[in-house]
Amino acid sequence: MENNIASCLTGTEPLDGGPSARPSPLPLRAGSDRRPHAARAGALARLKADLALRVAATPCGGADVDARQNHPPAKTGALFPPDQAAGASISRRDGHPAWLAPGALHDLFAGVADGPAAHGFATGHAIRIAAGRPVVWAFHDMAGRELGRPHGEGLADLGLDPDALLLVRARTVPELLGAAEEAARYNAVGVVIISAWGAAKAFDLTASRRLALVAARSGVAILAVRIAADPAPGAAWSRWTVRAAASRLLEGDAPGHPAFSVTLLRHRGGAAPATWILEWDRAQRTFREGASG
Repeated sequence: MENNIASCLTGTEPLDGGPSARPSPLPLRAGSDRRPHAARAGALARLKADLALRVAATPCGGADVDARQNHPPAKTGALFPPDQAAGASISRRDGHPAWLAPGALHDLFAGVADGPAAHGFATGHAIRIAAGRPVVWAFHDMAGRELGRPHGEGLADLGLDPDALLLVRARTVPELLGAAEEAARYNAVGVVIISAWGAAKAFDLTASRRLALVAARSGVAILAVRIAADPAPGAAWSRWTVRAAASRLLEGDAPGHPAFSVTLLRHRGGAAPATWILEWDRAQRTFREGASG
């Protein structure tokens, strides 16, 4: 059966508009400032204000947002959370290398045709890791034009409440990275998803290291979805390629769970490269290993 995950990205009523979209924060479009890792000050100020509102509205939120958010810009420090830096691998701690860990940067590479699959895989992990906390999704405009933007009903079908999502649209990759880095400094945010398009020279080793440092300091997971880009070395805790896989019919020929073929390329916790078929269980909000044949 064909994989049924594309609806989380496209639809007649996108998340940021239309009568059927569930209530969500207004999208933020970063400005035209092209300096590395810097969106316009006004756009970042709006992002901070929106994040403060979202954090305050969640059970883990509170009045002291600034005190929890004020991590200095990442320059030095450990790349990974303390337990990971001490050698506790994800595979031992969470039971499977593909159970992406919080407090770290994870790179997810996919071809154009598998872009929806990579976004679906990232969305599943965002649901699992965030556990009701706000999710910030920084979306490159080119990715939006080529693949479509997140769609409220599709995300809700996967299990992500659109009310908990703050969508950030950026014209350029430097703006995209700047907004993602800013959002990840809030340790009350659950997950930051980055959707980048193409080779993106700005998304180099320096940019990867900055994101990894911020994630380690705040404890926020950063899931960098790289569409139409070849896998490249970086500072991420894990590096993957993601493809769509065929869904298996459920009892009574009901539509199957969204399925993904994920290949581990590199894992700093020591897990060996391998490929798995994973299925997203909407009801349990978790991934399960599926049939490989």
